Amino acid sequence: MEEKIYYDSTDNVRLCAMFNRAPDSKKAAILCHGITGDKDERDCFKVMSRELLKNGISSIRFDFRAHGESTGNDYEMTVTREAADVETTIKLLSKEGYDSIAVLGASFGGGVVSIVDYTKYKNVKALILWYGLLDYNMVSVDIFSEEKRKIAEKNGYSKTLSGFKLGLPLFDELRSIVPYERLAENDLPVLLLHGNADTTIPYQSSQKVAPMCKNSTLVIIENGEHTFFNSKKAFDEAIDKTVEFIKDNI
Repeated sequence: MEEKIYYDSTDNVRLCAMFNRAPDSKKAAILCHGITGDKDERDCFKVMSRELLKNGISSIRFDFRAHGESTGNDYEMTVTREAADVETTIKLLSKEGYDSIAVLGASFGGGVVSIVDYTKYKNVKALILWYGLLDYNMVSVDIFSEEKRKIAEKNGYSKTLSGFKLGLPLFDELRSIVPYERLAENDLPVLLLHGNADTTIPYQSSQKVAPMCKNSTLVIIENGEHTFFNSKKAFDEAIDKTVEFIKDNI
């Protein structure tokens, strides 16, 4: 059964999520979308939730602060504040009695989930990164360029094409946080899944990071674009590989 819920993160931010509860299950997945997106990740996460439910696994997909139906100001959003939203969601599932959790981060969300300290959460058993932005220097679009930073220094923020305001605090963090370095310190099983036709974040980024991790599995999806929107075959393979990995590790 799918239920819309609201819960409080830090800084008085109210998060909105869709919670799919599998009957009599203490296993769950947290689905974390990319920047300027929302909890459905172009409907990818809707399908993922249904497939997990078929396999007896609950899931929660939420809007990061300042995204979708959650509150918060876009220009105040940062990597560490989104990481706080992930931790808040882990704590929510823990209070619900879930003792085995997988965390999936897509695109920018992949970098966010990579910096969380999971040693604090013994019930988190696995990480999945879909086309993860793990190196802020390896992105094909200019959303985080030096030119955009200069605009943020002048105005307090830089706007994306969709009108989302990227604040100067975010640009400051992008200079100091390296997600793949944090990920490499992690002992959890990690699935890095990336399409080789990705024109937003080159798949070579995941190829570079996988050997750095202590317990990683790399899956390159043939002809898969960013969010796999371009190919049903690529999308179906991504879903199947992810569900299989979650079942094997939680």
